[in-house]
Amino acid sequence: MLPSAYLAGMFVIALLVGSLIIAGIIKLIFKKSSFVMILCSIVSIVSIFSMCKFYSPTLTIIVPKGYTGQVALVLSNVDKDILNVDSNGIGYITKRTFDKVYTKPIVLETDGTDISNQTVGFNPSTFWGKGGSSSAMPEGSNATVDEIKFICFEVVPKDKEGQKQYYSIDLSELADKTKLYKKK
Repeated sequence: MLPSAYLAGMFVIALLVGSLIIAGIIKLIFKKSSFVMILCSIVSIVSIFSMCKFYSPTLTIIVPKGYTGQVALVLSNVDKDILNVDSNGIGYITKRTFDKVYTKPIVLETDGTDISNQTVGFNPSTFWGKGGSSSAMPEGSNATVDEIKFICFEVVPKDKEGQKQYYSIDLSELADKTKLYKKK
């Protein structure tokens, strides 16, 4: 995978080259308009669109003091993200956050200690791991199957910083089923 700085640089170069080409075409059509004004307008419009499209919130997640293990943020119907995770490492997020987040979060313990350096992401190119599971219902049950979608990362001990430990959580047993996301 390519580093994010490389991808950002390529995006900026493509933005400028594309804007120059479009501005040149528009200048040919509207001969009395200033080329610089046309170029600035196009770059502004594309930049605003890109910021809206690629914006990722930086989450501040609070974990219990001394917590190590997987932190899973479950897609839910809550109105506001619940980023104060429980003792099992489970928090709840909105559909918008689930779809938009890709930046590394700030992770604090309940006493305010920053342990962000103890977080380990999914792999080097993407911090968040995405997953899903279903709750099995007993045979003959009329209940619906609950689908649990989540994003996750790990909090590791200080002596294991940067090393993935492959922790896991059984969300089908531990997640609050009343908060699970249901399409409206």
